[in-house]
Amino acid sequence: MTRRRRAVDAAQEAAQRAVTQGAAGWMLATVTATYTDGTVDITTALGPVARVRRLKSYTSPAVNDRVRVDYNPDGNWLVMGALATS
Repeated sequence: MTRRRRAVDAAQEAAQRAVTQGAAGWMLATVTATYTDGTVDITTALGPVARVRRLKSYTSPAVNDRVRVDYNPDGNWLVMGALATS
């Protein structure tokens, strides 16, 4: 199995776990890749999630940003923005 396929499978499993929890929620994550189409890849406590849409106000995503992520039972994820650094 290729590395990309394993990452896609892990992302789908993470999304499925969130959906089976049956409720919307939020968690912290780390940005692992950024794209020019308004999405980022993240790693959460549930595993990696690919191509998560970010808010328009999160204008300068960067790899290793710690972010707040919202999700709902339908499997939709949304990066709210980066946490402040000290």
